[in-house]
Amino acid sequence: MGSKEDTHKLISTAGLLLVDALVFHEIIAALHKKVPTLSMLLSSSNLKKELENSWQYIIDEINYEPVLDITLSIIRNIPASPVVDEQLRLLGNLAYDIASSKVLLKHDLFGRIYHRLLLGNLVKYHATYYTSIPAARLLARLLINLPSSLDAEKVPPVYGDEPFRVVDFACGSGTLLSAVYKELDAKHRIESEQVRVDDLHRYLIEEGIWGFDVLHHAIHLAATVLSLHNPIPVKASRLFALRLGESKYLGSVNFLDSPNIGQGMLLTGAVRAEGESVSVSRREAQTIALPNFHVCIMNPPFTRSVGGNLLFGSLPKKDRASLQRTLGQLLREKGLSGIGQAGLGAVFVFVADKYLVNNGRMGLVLPRAVLSGVSWQKVRDKLLKDYHVEYIITSYEVNNQWNFSENTDLSEVLLVARKICNDDSRYTFFVNLWKKPSNELESIYLGTQLKQLYGSAKLYDVENSNASPYHLKLHGKKIGEVYSAKLTENNFGVFNIFSQMELNRVMLFLRKGIVYLPDKGIVGNIRLSTLSKLKAEIGPDVRQVHATFRVSNTAAGSIYKAFWGYDSSITKTILQSPNAYLEPKNAGQARELWNKRGRLLIVERAWLSTYTVLATYLDEEVLSNVWWPVKVDEETAKVLVIWLNSTFGILLLLSIAEVTRGPWVKFKKDHLWDMPILDVNRIGRKAFNKLLGLYDEEFRGKRVYELPLKALPKEFAEPFARKIIDDKICNALGFEFKLDALYELLSKEPMLTG
Repeated sequence: MGSKEDTHKLISTAGLLLVDALVFHEIIAALHKKVPTLSMLLSSSNLKKELENSWQYIIDEINYEPVLDITLSIIRNIPASPVVDEQLRLLGNLAYDIASSKVLLKHDLFGRIYHRLLLGNLVKYHATYYTSIPAARLLARLLINLPSSLDAEKVPPVYGDEPFRVVDFACGSGTLLSAVYKELDAKHRIESEQVRVDDLHRYLIEEGIWGFDVLHHAIHLAATVLSLHNPIPVKASRLFALRLGESKYLGSVNFLDSPNIGQGMLLTGAVRAEGESVSVSRREAQTIALPNFHVCIMNPPFTRSVGGNLLFGSLPKKDRASLQRTLGQLLREKGLSGIGQAGLGAVFVFVADKYLVNNGRMGLVLPRAVLSGVSWQKVRDKLLKDYHVEYIITSYEVNNQWNFSENTDLSEVLLVARKICNDDSRYTFFVNLWKKPSNELESIYLGTQLKQLYGSAKLYDVENSNASPYHLKLHGKKIGEVYSAKLTENNFGVFNIFSQMELNRVMLFLRKGIVYLPDKGIVGNIRLSTLSKLKAEIGPDVRQVHATFRVSNTAAGSIYKAFWGYDSSITKTILQSPNAYLEPKNAGQARELWNKRGRLLIVERAWLSTYTVLATYLDEEVLSNVWWPVKVDEETAKVLVIWLNSTFGILLLLSIAEVTRGPWVKFKKDHLWDMPILDVNRIGRKAFNKLLGLYDEEFRGKRVYELPLKALPKEFAEPFARKIIDDKICNALGFEFKLDALYELLSKEPMLTG
């Protein structure tokens, strides 16, 4: 391993697997008289030797090999010593206490510990972002309890006319599958006149629950966790450790091409003649083809293929490149070229779609970029065409609580979608959480509230100016808002940029040219256009600039000027000057790129809690690394820079934002082209001249372009420069209202305050 920390995590995970196996050993001992109990083993003089003998006997005679093979290998590779014996006894006593507690056995204890002990760079390279248990339970509660043809009274439970089947194509330690198990078990107990929990358990473990992962130890834990919900004998399970590498093995992604689990695909030791399936009870040589599934629940890996090129990053560089070519070819064959830029998460969505029955449901944990990211467009196209997106759940809890996974501070969403041809009459619920559920009981209660809203979406339509949101409450306190919208365009993110329904409604109306204010309702109209219709030209992106130039702080020998970086302590005014020079790497390419320079700059990315101006005007034409140069005539540039730093302009700019991590957002060129912006050609010459004059207008000894702007949240809490701009714009457009109520909401908005 690369560091002491990684070595510690590796040893800790090995210890966790040993405790896991010791607990399972005690369960087996209660069912098989020839297997000694933990108490008997702990009384022996050589615990290591006794465990080796007992686990080999269990594997040979009772066939619990997949649970014990890894741990038997671990213990055999540990040299015998008094210290090892002492530590094994400590683990044995801990396992004895856990096995004695039915409460602990029924909770995902090992999964929780495992999430804390993830193996160093495996988190980074496999993108193993494990779902938090409260989030898993909330997602599972909706999937199992929303209206459907699922009948859990019977054993096996049925979905329509078929035995119910659920799959997780990236199951990790089984947290999501465990949550589905709990919801099915609870639904069966509530709905059945004759409760058959043992029969239900056997069916779910042996046939109903399917899971796949490329980490063998994760599958080991998943198999154990599911079995411990009701530790009775079972014959097999449908959990598989899949191979990754060798130029052709893509893990679950191979299912995009074929439903067959081939003989070389499994990580189960020696490969037998017809391949192997991993089961809790035993291994069986057999040929397996994936069935169709009624529910898919998944937190897919979403390592991207750009920005470090970590796709398949756990493999050696040569193998990684080969596998990336294999993936690219497969995606081209399936008509999915380009989705790899969003990471493997997008690919996994299409894998899930392939095996989901009509009227089945997906429950996904995805990066929030899925709602508006350019690289996720084909996923949204698929959802719009073939699904009813029922719920989009987003966290706005501050202090880096934007996620639903335990190992990332990236913004994520929970998405529930039913596979049924979409139409304009169906609503999507947007669930904006100001505080996430902190345990399973809170998730159950929250999920019940959301389920009860299912048939009344029209009452909470965000585009109905008279509708109010549903207030989510826990322990008597409001913890979020729910409202609905019809997904009629590919950019889902326009409906939930903000945590507050009213702010989203202001923005949605404004995108249509309608001015809506929370305290006044609809008060006017604004003529809008787009940069493309205004015949503007947007300059190169950061990759092109870096490929063509080297940045320099000296003017010697350079004719290429730049506005480089964003320092909030310096960039406080609308007018700026070049702060760097560029040295060409290739003279011809440099001249070509230099033709795309501009004076109007719009931020390419922004940390909304600290940024002051989101557009600036340069006294000379420049290129940039974190700003988009926009080429328009000088007068238009001055009017637009004023507009883009007004509250109206900021709201419209944020409507195209791709959210990465809380207030950290990006503005992609594809969206910038079509962003609604003030139509300078149709507002009339009088209004245009007023806005143009505003750029140079003097106020308290300073011209407007010199007025210092505070960070966005502070500017809205204590409005000064932006209020001057807003008031003057309203006057120029013939409005008499003030934006004070809007400022108050914006000053408290988590997407701005962080």
